[in-house]
Amino acid sequence: MFKMFRTDFYRMVTSWKFYVSIIGIAVVCLLNSLNFGSIFKQNMIEIFTAGDAPFFAIAILILETLPYGTEFCCDWENRYIRAVIMRTSSVKYAVSKAVTCFLGAILVGIIGRLLLVVCLAPFAAPITGVYIKSTIQSFPGAEWFFNNNHYFTWIIIESFERSLQGSIFAVFSLYLSTKITDIFVTLTMPIVAYYIYLNIANIFNFPNFLWLSAIFENDGVFHNNLTHSTLYAILFAVIPSIVFMYLFVKNVKRRLENG
Repeated sequence: MFKMFRTDFYRMVTSWKFYVSIIGIAVVCLLNSLNFGSIFKQNMIEIFTAGDAPFFAIAILILETLPYGTEFCCDWENRYIRAVIMRTSSVKYAVSKAVTCFLGAILVGIIGRLLLVVCLAPFAAPITGVYIKSTIQSFPGAEWFFNNNHYFTWIIIESFERSLQGSIFAVFSLYLSTKITDIFVTLTMPIVAYYIYLNIANIFNFPNFLWLSAIFENDGVFHNNLTHSTLYAILFAVIPSIVFMYLFVKNVKRRLENG
């Protein structure tokens, strides 16, 4: 299993799609930030928090799916899957693909956001004490980080938390790719699934702990405790991803049996 995962992970990080996703996420976050004014008038925290604003943020879900969410489509179309299954089981193949897809979405999400912050930090406005006091009201869980000047540490944690959302939709798209083996359809699935969930949440008036924006942004569900918020976000991302991975494993096995 580990050998299969190592191969998949290597294929992902050496693929052009991995680096296009990273750069694409950085560009999308930049475009979002520009909606709030010149980047030279925003500080590092403002640039980061504005990066996930809703203007172009839906594109991030597609970019987080791109690194490995379409890999089953590629393997099926070029018949590479047959050569792999001769050396391993369909279960190991599918589990490795799903885990790599999950981790890939998180990696590009984190690196893409950090790339933007690192590139623009030298040109950003300084972080003032007045800004910190006002921002803590919106992000109380970040109080310790801000008061001790650990801004970048907080940004890394928040980048991880926000990237978890994309990992769910990436594995979901990977699962659906076993039903409709089309790369372009697979890449549109995160948008479709996101808006379906959003509409259901609105119709049934979901509580705060089930809203994606509350879970994966703005310090999470537990506003005063960043650790609890991050752990809840991990749990919320892992559970559905395991379900989609299980369905993916079953569908891969069925498709191979049916030819």
